[in-house]
Amino acid sequence: MSFDVTALTPNSGKYTSIPDAKYNVRETFGLDLDWEVPGFTEDHPNVPEIDNTYQFDHDTTMAILAGFSHNRRVMIQGYHGTGKSTHIEQVAARLNWPCVRINLDSHVSRVDLIGKDAITLQEGKQITQWKEGLLPWAIQNPVALCFDEYDAG
Repeated sequence: MSFDVTALTPNSGKYTSIPDAKYNVRETFGLDLDWEVPGFTEDHPNVPEIDNTYQFDHDTTMAILAGFSHNRRVMIQGYHGTGKSTHIEQVAARLNWPCVRINLDSHVSRVDLIGKDAITLQEGKQITQWKEGLLPWAIQNPVALCFDEYDAG
């Protein structure tokens, strides 16, 4: 099964690619801290929906927020089904930050991640064009990229 990066919304200039808002951690996440983290004011189709009943774990939330604040990778580990990916999505949702989850199962290939040559028709002629995969797309767009089941392969 191929991952179709075209199903994702590109940054066509309609959405800002630089965080333009600050969110107070105490107000947004209910954590006893006076800290502001970057986020976005405009809605984006890749922002997850907020689950108002979600309960944030303090330490995990702090690690995720540090990643957003300092543009760093964060690795969250735990047992299968314990809500690691959901935690990232719920933090992203409250920061209005686009988030894409990729399940690294046996169906995801190098082509899905990097890209491939694709034959298209232009003006009645076959043309070979490069079709970007997820990683080049993610580099060009503001997105929290969540690699789910990282250790499964």
